[in-house]
Amino acid sequence: MREETVRQIVAAVSDKLPQEKLVLLKNKLAEAPDSVADEILCTPLHNSVTVILLSVFLGGLGVDRFVIGDVGLGVAKLLLGWITFGIWPLIDIFFCYKKAKEKNFNKLMSIL
Repeated sequence: MREETVRQIVAAVSDKLPQEKLVLLKNKLAEAPDSVADEILCTPLHNSVTVILLSVFLGGLGVDRFVIGDVGLGVAKLLLGWITFGIWPLIDIFFCYKKAKEKNFNKLMSIL
């Protein structure tokens, strides 16, 4: 893939991926054919700000876990989160944020 295309893709998705994995993404994109660029740019990714807001306001109900695709943990958090007196939903704010970025990265890597 051309260097300019790689830079455009990385700029478009850099805020939705873990910063430490951007170099790996750049290397994979450089090796990928040009036809993959449109598929990567059209792939729906989780917005980390939305995940944080859902974690803060609806995290006790497990909505944040449902949105990122962890249905089992979402149900467990919904049913058992109150037992921890709100500690699990509070700590899970940071885990959901990181998990959403990891899932975005894995989704892009599966395309490449």
